[in-house]
Amino acid sequence: MKGLSTSISAWLTLAYQTAATLDLISLYTSGNATIVEASATLVLPGVPNPLTGDTALWSALRLDRDFIQGVSESAPVGLGYCLNLGNNWCNIAYALTPDAENGRAAIAAPGARVRTHYKLNSVTNMWDQNIYINNQSVSNISTSQGQKGDIFYISVECAARPCAATPAHSWESISIILSAPNLHFKHFGSWKFGATGGNMTTADGGKTWTFSTLYVPVTTP
Repeated sequence: MKGLSTSISAWLTLAYQTAATLDLISLYTSGNATIVEASATLVLPGVPNPLTGDTALWSALRLDRDFIQGVSESAPVGLGYCLNLGNNWCNIAYALTPDAENGRAAIAAPGARVRTHYKLNSVTNMWDQNIYINNQSVSNISTSQGQKGDIFYISVECAARPCAATPAHSWESISIILSAPNLHFKHFGSWKFGATGGNMTTADGGKTWTFSTLYVPVTTP
């Protein structure tokens, strides 16, 4: 694979060092098929307790050179993109590019559904990334012109130690569209770190993939 390593910090631009990233799902493309569109909806859990570190839940795409993410972050005062979060989550469209770009940050409470949609725009050849909270658009950016999608991720990250255990949570309506059918894209067996569900199916010979709900247990990155 080209570009960045397969386990990448969400927050390389911040002043602290990443503690750990757990990639629950990491799906690699192969052959001539690349990712051209993807979507995933996180059902926000309660925040970690005690709230001592910077925890991030995210889906992402690794491109040729860049890394684009929809991030939901829980952090105490003084860390992260949102101030005075309390028992809420900070949600942001983020792109690890040479300039490290991000969209507007939006706060949401546990139980909210945070959907990130990624699409390679056929007109601009840019990656359009949009975040919706309960179906309302809240954060968006367009970056990474002409780059191909190589890997799809769903992950739990501790971006600043110490992180308490992340409560159990789920991902709904995960879907990935490839540029060409590829039945080898399907994952067989268990997902990592105890995640269950997430069964992959295709109705068009391997171009469009949909997943059943992915359940993530209590996890400490």
